[in-house]
Amino acid sequence: MMSIPEAFEKFRRNLEITETESQKASHRQQSIRKELETALDVEDTFLTGAYRRNTKTKPLADVDIMVVLEDTAYLDLHPHEVLETVRKVLAPIYGEDRVCCDRRAVRVDFGVKLVDDLTGDVVSFDVVPGFAEDDHYLIPDDVLAEWIPTNPKVHAELATEANKAFSERWKPVVKMVKTWNRNHDHPIESSFLIEVMALKLLTGAWVGPYPLELRQFFTTAISAITQRWPDPARLGPDVSDMFDGQPGKLEAAQHALRAAEAVCTEAIRLERSGRTGEALAKWQELFGPLFVKS
Repeated sequence: MMSIPEAFEKFRRNLEITETESQKASHRQQSIRKELETALDVEDTFLTGAYRRNTKTKPLADVDIMVVLEDTAYLDLHPHEVLETVRKVLAPIYGEDRVCCDRRAVRVDFGVKLVDDLTGDVVSFDVVPGFAEDDHYLIPDDVLAEWIPTNPKVHAELATEANKAFSERWKPVVKMVKTWNRNHDHPIESSFLIEVMALKLLTGAWVGPYPLELRQFFTTAISAITQRWPDPARLGPDVSDMFDGQPGKLEAAQHALRAAEAVCTEAIRLERSGRTGEALAKWQELFGPLFVKS
């Protein structure tokens, strides 16, 4: 049986993207680009989102790939029409039942069973069509029926700065919280919202260890999640807009955060009383199988 610090260090390592995963993500990105280039005028493609910011959880699912299109005439269309255009290109290749339109992307499912292991596979991609405009991009939003501006470079820079200021522990803590979120059926629907909140809630000097910082995050997030959380790049809509007009969703998120805080508190109490095995079991309850006890 490991100590609590040893278990958290192993947990941190388990959440790191491996070389095998990086190679598979790159290969599949190139394959998707090749298919789109045969049907559309593609200016550029690149991996983006949490994957590029190194805040992606494992197993790798919904890896974002930006597909920059050249024909700006698409901007005159409803965003769904452009998403559907991309879907129609990819569906015959990857399967009609594995390619679908989402709010801002076309999801490509590779049929990999979603399991908490370390096999290094990539489960799915979110293909985001976009257009370059000055120093940012315009991407579709099917819910708002608009083309919204975004700047993934700014998002990446802010994450890097936060990680440096937090003694290189900011990204590991964010990935741990995201792992909790996925393990409990995504009570916070947008994992990017967790990152945006962390920019404000995980600041100052790192005091550590991980259990104390995690409990503090959950404690402050209970009330903080009720606030408006704008796009950190000050371009697109609020990142917290999935709660607009959805009080039930917000209440469920707060309930889940309170439950997470309670588990953290109990696990810390068990460790301090010398009941390490029970404490490890509590942490695994919070994070799932990627948090191992031995």
